[in-house]
Amino acid sequence: MRILHTSDWHIGRRLHGESLAPSHESFLTWLHGEVIKETKPDLLVVAGDIYDRGVPPTEAIELFEDTLAEINKFGIQVLITSGNHDSRVRLGSNTRFMSGLGLHFRTRLHEVAKPVVVPSDDFDLLAYGIPYLEPDVDASMWQVEASQSAVLAEAMRLINEDVENRKKQSSKSLRVLVATHAFVEGATKSDSERNIKDIRVGGLGQTSAAVFAGADYVAMGHIHRPHSKSEIKGPGSTLLRYSGSPIPFSFSERDDEKQVLQIEISKDGVKDTGIETLVAPKLRGMNQIEGTMEELISDKHAATKDWLKVVLTDKEIPINVFDTLKRKFENLLDLETRITTDGVVGRNQDGVLLQNLTPEEVTRRFVARVTKEEASEQVSSAIDDCCADVRLSLTQVNK
Repeated sequence: MRILHTSDWHIGRRLHGESLAPSHESFLTWLHGEVIKETKPDLLVVAGDIYDRGVPPTEAIELFEDTLAEINKFGIQVLITSGNHDSRVRLGSNTRFMSGLGLHFRTRLHEVAKPVVVPSDDFDLLAYGIPYLEPDVDASMWQVEASQSAVLAEAMRLINEDVENRKKQSSKSLRVLVATHAFVEGATKSDSERNIKDIRVGGLGQTSAAVFAGADYVAMGHIHRPHSKSEIKGPGSTLLRYSGSPIPFSFSERDDEKQVLQIEISKDGVKDTGIETLVAPKLRGMNQIEGTMEELISDKHAATKDWLKVVLTDKEIPINVFDTLKRKFENLLDLETRITTDGVVGRNQDGVLLQNLTPEEVTRRFVARVTKEEASEQVSSAIDDCCADVRLSLTQVNK
């Protein structure tokens, strides 16, 4: 049996104010037009963060719906869970009737132990989806400690209990897949997971991989970098993988190989050799260069159409530096200054140019300066929504 695992699409996201819609369209067209068409998987798993925010823009919703329609033409089963950037209610609304079409959404707590059953001749696959769990909210329903490990452990207890009950009634071997969205100890973060503080990502605490005991394969979402078998070890025979995001959302990911994972599972389970990487296409390259203004505008650095981050090392910041560099590097998105003093290069936190920041980033910086701490996930989401409303109002005024 063949499974495709992807996550963290973040449809509707922008990169330093630049729309990523063309990159999303390119990836999703490749996914259904090439990968699914050629590999003919039995199951597609999308492990959370379909959208970049709880109230996605209209064009993001339309792209997602168009993608589901194209995937549905192949008649495969699809398991979709909600991530911390999704609204569980909105993502899961009007989806109950879709299971008959092979589209299975897991956004409600009471559906945690309700698997998508994918049959084969000699075994059945039970594919469970755990929606994004927020301990402060969800722990009370299950009457457990308000921690990430506790709520995930309870979700897995319910899943393992359901598996045991099904084993008593099944004449075939059963294999178990779990799709979830969480930060597992040992995972490596990038700059694009918002509001990272010590061991918290997007308001979620870390959890041990041990909580997923009982599953054959855990399809993880939440961390944007893909992880190999040597980076995170699951308990016992359980294999746990992050597919990572299919598009880079920060310059810290410029060298990452974005991918979709293909998993082969048999009646005996999943082996490391049965996990294959399918490299996602790049619509545009991403690069970072460093130097003085004189070096940057000289022939030392060729003009490029890549998304570009420039690190400026002049002793003083030249006037109109961003506009000057933009004339040579048309897709310059980020400018950072490192002021050189006595031959030592140091980061100047106040040297970042405001015109290079999105309104959302400027507002988040303001909140952090006033409150002395980073904006919470809820505040950050509210900032995104307010800025989107202002843009929409301005668009309507200018019509």
